[in-house]
Amino acid sequence: MARIRRGAEFRSREARRRLRPRPEPYWMPIDRGLSLGYRKSSEGGTWIMRRYNPERRRHAESRLGTADDNRDADGVDALDFGQAQRKLLEAARQQVMHSTGQLYSVADAVRDYVDWQRSHRKSAADTEAKLKTYVLPRLGERLIADLKPSDFDTWLAEALKRKRKARKGPTNKAADGEPDPPLPTPPTPEELSERQRRRKATLNRVINSFKACLNHAYAAGKVPSRDAWSRLQKFRSADSARLRWLTVDEAKRLQNASAKDLRPLVTAGLLTGCRAGELLAMRAGDFDPRSKTVLVADSKAGKPRHVPLTADGVTLFEDLTAGKIDSEPIFRRADGSAWYRMALMRLMADACKRAKVSPAATFHTLRHTFASHLVQEGVPLIFVADALGHRDARMVEKHYGHFSKSAVADMIRAKLPSFGAVAAGNVRRLRHGKR
Repeated sequence: MARIRRGAEFRSREARRRLRPRPEPYWMPIDRGLSLGYRKSSEGGTWIMRRYNPERRRHAESRLGTADDNRDADGVDALDFGQAQRKLLEAARQQVMHSTGQLYSVADAVRDYVDWQRSHRKSAADTEAKLKTYVLPRLGERLIADLKPSDFDTWLAEALKRKRKARKGPTNKAADGEPDPPLPTPPTPEELSERQRRRKATLNRVINSFKACLNHAYAAGKVPSRDAWSRLQKFRSADSARLRWLTVDEAKRLQNASAKDLRPLVTAGLLTGCRAGELLAMRAGDFDPRSKTVLVADSKAGKPRHVPLTADGVTLFEDLTAGKIDSEPIFRRADGSAWYRMALMRLMADACKRAKVSPAATFHTLRHTFASHLVQEGVPLIFVADALGHRDARMVEKHYGHFSKSAVADMIRAKLPSFGAVAAGNVRRLRHGKR
């Protein structure tokens, strides 16, 4: 930044008194694109800053303070020539830092990224919740330009130890005269390991959102470099939970055990693979009996898709849309009200209990069931991905690829010799699970 300069025209009170009043300031260049101005009036003078903005291709002016024409300079309310230059240089430095992102905080980046997502994505609310919960408490006030790789390592270690807030509910305290209730059973090592895996899987999703947020700031020119978070990596083997899906027998039992208003929703989930929110947003006009498809007008990916229906699916949607106008919702509760998340979760849990489906299935399990059975029947992964609303087959390959009929697996089974290590016999070990 430029040094303090000597000005012959208005450096002293005496020199400024000789100047005539005028609206246009007297200017003195300080640095390239930066000038100090003195605006003279009949009552005194004012210091002005002028700085060239290359993006807008014009100069911007701002007031620095009152000149010490009629009182002694104090550096706050009245500025002499040197103090005016120092304030100008500091103001210019702050503007430069803002324009390069050096005063751009993590909280600023989160705000801008969420605002951008609200216009371009459907996941803005989820992204905002994750970043506010895991990122802002620790790093929100930090300037991005000051962040170092070690800051992200420390943040990740603390986030991994973060305890969930206890849910409010009934206390475990016995009433007077009653025996104390049994203490909760401590978790097994397997349960602790699964909790740790789930926490890492959650943090992996947070890391994805956080890095996307910071990269968005870098792409917008708010951050000079992304070296600080370039080495931030997700936890390995954290997203490899066993995929839950239903056998045909389990799916039949679940439908039969479902409440009357839940049953068509469960059946539609099994026959379309749609998310609960996608089904609940459907209107009668979204079903097209001629093309035998149902329209998902507003999917998670942000683009509509048509899901092909089997004969059972066509029959189901014909029954559900009969007598309804195009704008009327297809799925409603028994009392005519709209479905909400907790009601759906509660009725799904009750249905699984009555159907003896264990472990209990969530509504998203129906989506996994739809995809798993299609892949096992040899449907190409890209076709399944299209029905599910994915942009490509990567997600389907990741979660359901092991079900796919593979030429490699067929060749290995056909060509690998027996080696004579398996004892012959008719005894088979009994096991629980899918058959």
